[in-house]
Amino acid sequence: MRARLTVILVAWNRQDLLDRSLGAVRRCLPEAQVLVVDNASEPPLAVPPGVTLLRAPRNLGFAGGNNLALPHAAGERLLLLNTDALLPSAEPVRRLEAFLEAHPRVAAAQATLALPDGTLDACGEYLTPLGLLWHHGYRRPPGPHAARPHPAFACKAACLLLRREALADAGGLFRPTFFCYYEDVDLCHRLWLAGWECWFVPTPPVLHDEGATARALPRRRVWRRYLSNLLTSAFDLRGRRFWFTAGPFFLAAVFLGGLRHGVLPRPRRDPLPFVRRRAERDFLPRVTLRPTWRHYLALATRRFGRLPPLPLP
Repeated sequence: MRARLTVILVAWNRQDLLDRSLGAVRRCLPEAQVLVVDNASEPPLAVPPGVTLLRAPRNLGFAGGNNLALPHAAGERLLLLNTDALLPSAEPVRRLEAFLEAHPRVAAAQATLALPDGTLDACGEYLTPLGLLWHHGYRRPPGPHAARPHPAFACKAACLLLRREALADAGGLFRPTFFCYYEDVDLCHRLWLAGWECWFVPTPPVLHDEGATARALPRRRVWRRYLSNLLTSAFDLRGRRFWFTAGPFFLAAVFLGGLRHGVLPRPRRDPLPFVRRRAERDFLPRVTLRPTWRHYLALATRRFGRLPPLPLP
């Protein structure tokens, strides 16, 4: 592996998860710079020699932890890796790097993520006409929907390779106020607007024990953060055409989701300084799917596997 790669892991309280994920990174990517952010764990986390440990003064969340590591990263490519994700070999990262080398306008590339039950995590996330996210291939066995590279509105940061030079165009890495949830979607939206692209790239599957750390958090707190961040991002990034057409339906869906989970979303005024080099109409047709009402029902109930996958644009 090239030494210009930096791997960033943000950890909180789970030494066992960190040891497992970090062990795989050091075995598979021995020449990479490895940064571990300890998000004020109790007791403090430990790392082996050769790994840079950054201790946050308080729990900054996934977004803030990665932002803390960014100034210390020496690599031209940044691999964001969850501590609940396990690399099987160097091959997934090699394929992501090769894809970025071959496609100079791609700023973010997501690997194939396998859930513990053998199904797949989202193979890229897409917009629907109502402005909601559709998780392509989520909870489905491997198949044609995950067999070829395709552009996606957003990529999951559980195993995400980023082109560092693109982050400056997008106004930085993650919004510091997001703490966790939706930060990767917001980043990819800014990358598209700044003239870059985000893609899903098929790789040997990276095991992702989805939400292993978040299971310790109250569900209402999780949903409040997710919905609040979703609204904050939409208010800052979505164009006027969206708000005049689908905006009312989008807001109704978000607040109904909050009602269902007993939370009130709290959007914030949180603009980021970046230059919009591309209008949404220039890229949204490539990353928008058109579900039927049955698909929207599956989205609301998170039962994605009951219907055939939507065809990609």
